[in-house]
Formats: sequence, structure tokens, C-alpha cells
Amino acid sequence: MKETYFVIHNSEGDTTVEEISKETLLERIEERYWGNVNFLDSIPKDNDTNYWGENTIIIKGRIVTPNAEQIVTRYNIE
Repeated sequence: MKETYFVIHNSEGDTTVEEISKETLLERIEERYWGNVNFLDSIPKDNDTNYWGENTIIIKGRIVTPNAEQIVTRYNIE
């Protein structure tokens, strides 16, 4: 399974989210693609990215979506 990373980057009030491979992520870190930023090790208490400063967070994983389940309750009497 290919490793996927989500990069959430804030710069001057604009937030971007990208899904990239491990190889691309490492290349971009080396070339300072996002500039001279700090990489956060957790989501800040203030989850509004406008208050993150020039920081970036990297999340490893995959996108999941909830599936609806229909639950039916039926009552019966004599």
C-alpha cells in the first residue's frame, strides 16, 4: 500500500490542503517548497488555521467517508 500524506499549510491567511506521496513530500521538504516554516507535531488548540502563523502540519493516512446504514425497528402485537 502506498503511503499518503496530507499537508495542511497556512501562509498569509491562506490555507491549502494537499494529498501527496511520501516521495513528493520528502522532495518538497528538502527544497523548502513551503518556505522556511515550522512543522507542527499536533493540531493546535485553536483549530482556526488563520492563527497557526506560517506553520505546516503533516498527517499520514487516508480519506474515509461515512456510509449510511439503515436501521429499521418494527413492532408487532397479537
